[in-house]
Amino acid sequence: MNIYDIAKEAGVSITTVSRVINKKGYVSEKTRKKIQDVLDRNEYQPSGIARGLATGSMKTVAIVVVDVRVPHYALTSYIMEQKLSEEGYMVLVCNTGEGEEDCRKYLRMLAQRQVDGIILVGSIFNRLCDDETLNLLSNIPIVMANGKIDRENIYGVLVDEAYGMELATAHLYKTGRRKLAYVIDKYTNAADRKLEGYIREMKRLGYENPEKDVYRTPYGLEGGAQIAGILKEKGYDGVVFGEDLTAVGAMNEWRNQGIKIPEEIALIGCNNSEYSYICNPPLTTVNNKGEVLSELTVQMLLDVLSKKKELASLVVLPELVIRETT
Repeated sequence: MNIYDIAKEAGVSITTVSRVINKKGYVSEKTRKKIQDVLDRNEYQPSGIARGLATGSMKTVAIVVVDVRVPHYALTSYIMEQKLSEEGYMVLVCNTGEGEEDCRKYLRMLAQRQVDGIILVGSIFNRLCDDETLNLLSNIPIVMANGKIDRENIYGVLVDEAYGMELATAHLYKTGRRKLAYVIDKYTNAADRKLEGYIREMKRLGYENPEKDVYRTPYGLEGGAQIAGILKEKGYDGVVFGEDLTAVGAMNEWRNQGIKIPEEIALIGCNNSEYSYICNPPLTTVNNKGEVLSELTVQMLLDVLSKKKELASLVVLPELVIRETT
């Protein structure tokens, strides 16, 4: 049954039926009830495409991540999808990978599909998005979860990860650690901000050249295991890691060598991911509040789509979760 059949059975015009279906325009309560009774009796389901053409909105939002298998991204995407679904949006979760061309191909596809809005999860998209692709998306509202690109249609919710690393570094110093190191394992804007926070706090504590105690390693368990030997050999008694999983990799390696944690070496991760509390001993970590970030990002996009208010970038402050590795 189509809209013409509904109008005929209810004895009204097609325009009146359309107003009831799309909940736009005035219809008397008596006529509205008569049309709704016909819709319910025939179990009418409006075409999403037809409704989109009528309202100018397909009620579709894309959540774009580089790797949905990463627990932090998986949790973030899940919370966003649930909240958007509650608001009546169909959600596309796009898993782009970290290749620049693959990512841009996805974004160009979203431009062609005319989605209502896009959420980019992570500061890595500062690198992956080029000007040509962003120009194609200039008419689509975009909100970045923990990122910001200077465009009129792009908004951001940022985590102050520099502050989080300041908390972590200060905590190690407070617990008596004096030879401190930092391990960076990603090449993103967020990773750069974390490093800046560590260096700033080290200088505040009186260390003249903290950059010499910064080490790079691949992200993950293997990366952590690779750097563990170097850190112990150099005599560090406290280490801040940019990611939980890399910290766990180093801790596993130290424990295999019989090194006592935290007595001989203390460590702190970042993200408060599931890795941080299922490892042994449980990992002290910076909680960057992924749940809060997800909810604020969705709310910002909904506000943009509904044109409710003037918007500015939001900042989330992390907190330190102290467990047994410090």
